[in-house]
Amino acid sequence: MPEILTQRQEKNNTIQLFRALAIIAVVIIHTTPEGVCQIVCRPFVNFSVALFLFLSGYLTKAENNGWGAFFRKRITRVAVPYIIWTVLYSLPDMFHHGVGCLFRNLITAQAAGPFYYILVYIQFVLLTPLLCRLARSRYRFIGWLITPASFIVFKYYCLFTGTALSPTTFLIWGNSCLGWVTFYYLGLLSGNRIIENRVPLKKLSILYIASLILQMAEAYWWYRLGDGNYGTQSKMTSLVSSTLFLLIADNILKGGGIKFRSRFLQLTGDYSFGIYLCHIMVMTYIPHFYSIPYPLNSVVVLLLSLGLCILCDKLSGPKLGRWLGFR
Repeated sequence: MPEILTQRQEKNNTIQLFRALAIIAVVIIHTTPEGVCQIVCRPFVNFSVALFLFLSGYLTKAENNGWGAFFRKRITRVAVPYIIWTVLYSLPDMFHHGVGCLFRNLITAQAAGPFYYILVYIQFVLLTPLLCRLARSRYRFIGWLITPASFIVFKYYCLFTGTALSPTTFLIWGNSCLGWVTFYYLGLLSGNRIIENRVPLKKLSILYIASLILQMAEAYWWYRLGDGNYGTQSKMTSLVSSTLFLLIADNILKGGGIKFRSRFLQLTGDYSFGIYLCHIMVMTYIPHFYSIPYPLNSVVVLLLSLGLCILCDKLSGPKLGRWLGFR
């Protein structure tokens, strides 16, 4: 029994370690300058949102007799902090343009760049019963086609034809879960042992490194074509890299986790949601932020965001701190 408990604790610690890596990658993404840094550095951190979604799917039980309670618990957990932080981010605009901008930001997740993730996550929560049924059906393969098909329709078609999506279409697609299905679906199937990852860790690692090189090449190609979002996670090579990274994570989790202790990473994992919510605001109020060289700017934002979350969580207390989204 003690051995089983130890293995379970190692697995939980590993999940928190992965959450820490994911939020560190998010901060790096939002502090990486344009140009060569986007082309060379972004591929190494583009797994961030994919990892968050994978872990959410991985920790979701496919067999559930109380989906209503599942919806209420998971959606409330993110919706309340989303509303609170959208209000905080919207305050400056509300003073100048009225309360209408608040309602617009709540609906469109435009209060801060990363907030689209919360709408995407809520969609996955609502779609979980359907995805679970799909995963156990003969049509399981359809789940793997959704994300690449959406890239072809909403990204590559525009890139090849020189056209642009209308602002409304771009906003709807950007806030939809279509471009992220692969990662949540993989977590759902793997965590529930519906599929088994039998590829050795060494082979996955080699393939992952090769995919990073391809991702740099595609980013450079997009850059030469004049696409301003060439570092994006929403491209085919990034999809491949992130999937390989998740298979590596799955391999590690199925192997019992990582026997590694770091107080800093543990805290970063514990407060990852709070860092996600507040780091853009922290960037906004750091004096002369854009004069701080990269990657020191990433370190500064991460440490200040983590410190803010810990301080506010201590002042508000654990229960209120969770409702405010610090944990």
